[in-house]
Amino acid sequence: MPYLPYLAKYLRISEDDEEAGEGKRESDSIANQRKMLDVYIAGHEEFAGCPVKEFVDDGVSGVSFQRPAVQELLNEVRTGNVFCIIVKDLSRFGRNYIEVGDYIEQIFPFLGVRFISVTDHFDSSENPAGIEVGFKNLIHDLYSRDLSVKVKSSVKMRQRRGGYNGGGVPFGYKLGMKGEKDEVFVPDSEAAGIVKRIFELAADGNTTSGIADLLNKEAVPTPGVYKKKREGISYCLKNEKQNLWKAAQVNLILRNDVYRGIYVAHKLSTVRPGVVKKNQSSEYITIENHHERLVGEELFQKAQGVLKLRGKMDRKTEYDSALKGKVKCGNCGYSMSVRREAKEPYYRCCSGRGCGVYTKINVELLETTVWGILQKLMETYCEQEEVQKNERAQILAAISEAKEKKRIWEGKIEHCRISRLELYHQWKEGEISKEEYIRKKEQFHAHEAEYQKKLEQVEQYLEEMLVCQEIPGQKGGLARLAGVGSLTKELADLLIERVEVYDGDRVEIKWKIDEIKVE
Repeated sequence: MPYLPYLAKYLRISEDDEEAGEGKRESDSIANQRKMLDVYIAGHEEFAGCPVKEFVDDGVSGVSFQRPAVQELLNEVRTGNVFCIIVKDLSRFGRNYIEVGDYIEQIFPFLGVRFISVTDHFDSSENPAGIEVGFKNLIHDLYSRDLSVKVKSSVKMRQRRGGYNGGGVPFGYKLGMKGEKDEVFVPDSEAAGIVKRIFELAADGNTTSGIADLLNKEAVPTPGVYKKKREGISYCLKNEKQNLWKAAQVNLILRNDVYRGIYVAHKLSTVRPGVVKKNQSSEYITIENHHERLVGEELFQKAQGVLKLRGKMDRKTEYDSALKGKVKCGNCGYSMSVRREAKEPYYRCCSGRGCGVYTKINVELLETTVWGILQKLMETYCEQEEVQKNERAQILAAISEAKEKKRIWEGKIEHCRISRLELYHQWKEGEISKEEYIRKKEQFHAHEAEYQKKLEQVEQYLEEMLVCQEIPGQKGGLARLAGVGSLTKELADLLIERVEVYDGDRVEIKWKIDEIKVE
């Protein structure tokens, strides 16, 4: 880490630059930018010996300032750690001319930060940003907007001819080439066999939960597990305990038109960087007989009957609970949903018998248990709050007393210094002898040293008390329990991360708030 303050190099390249052509991509490459900035810094003696730190956003659009490296850089600027920022050109810093202009013309000058754009021949220390810089920023912004339209148009053209546009490949397929340009879905023999079997089981009348239980019993790998073990594919599993087939997962496979050879694209549109919206089905790009189907049309339609049956069952079992979405099976880690077919509603593991336990618990019992724990925690909190209140009062009294002692010792030290000065004048005026002057001066020196020692002790004690005063008491989540008479959805969302249920109605709670500890 360089000594502060330092000179900051900012480098950026995005996919937009790569779409603009080979020459543009090479010109704006990170290596090219780094070389240009290093040459510039080495050629200016004022930067000799200056500590330098580099910030790089690789593959990030310049339209928005929500970029990891630029946000880190701006935080360093706000804390006063940067005295100068240097970029290849203004478009590297950003393509939004309004935001770029605000930083260059107002924010950086106010914070005393110098800004240099090498190819634009702009240095804020020599001449402030004017209309020329404003025009360049506007041109970069318009260029970015125009390039964005072209990139979107290029993507849509690729979609219309059935080309692969990135993202996850449906389970059962892998990528293969179609001609010289486009990648398409081709069957992955092992995974395709699993998909076909799911459709066959559904066509035979098995429910989605029944299919999931059967696959789990036979230890058939889930799509996540299958992708993770395939060479070259990185896949983050959603469940840390076990990865089991679930009815919802089977449902998604049975509903997916891709398995009957239909290509569907343009389901989402980018509104602005980082924000997308769902398109209407009429806007989808659909191509039939696009790739090899895994199931025939007759088998596909038979399987849809199972989905209709499951949909009716789901509507009958809807139930609202304060802990909805937070209850997990302690054995397999999957969610537990509320069922009310019996006289009393209960939570049961969504994995069914797949986890080997078929965990379930009465809804009222679970909510009563959680609420009882919260009430006990509230009692403990109130007792601790009273103790902390008394401790804070004692700390404030100690701080007040220490400040008064500090004032007294500072006064005595100042008195010794003034007295020595008066002694000097008395000696010069002949009112006292040299021997008496030396004797009394040493006495005042000794007193001052003693008072200084006392002062340092008081200052150290005062510093310790001030640190104790800054330690926050137990507030936040538990404080909001005051006056609450029952477990509510809002309270559960505030305090509880998840509730794990085990055999014998044993419950473990993971809290959102660090102050909550259950021994």
